[in-house]
Amino acid sequence: MKYIIQVYEGKINGHGEKEGLPTEYQYEFEQEILKHVHDLKNDLREKGWWERETPEVSQTSFLRSENSDAEFGFKFE
Repeated sequence: MKYIIQVYEGKINGHGEKEGLPTEYQYEFEQEILKHVHDLKNDLREKGWWERETPEVSQTSFLRSENSDAEFGFKFE
């Protein structure tokens, strides 16, 4: 299993679309991706950004792998 992060930098245009292509990072192990997310959050805090609690939202995402026909779902709340 691979873990993937896509990072977008820039603005969202008037149509609600992200400008530019994402930078993609792939990881073999869960601990690697968790460390990267932790480092990204710390970097943003150092630049003056802060984290706030998000409203409760339900969204289901499906991921597909080139190596498998299986679908894997996530529910964010």
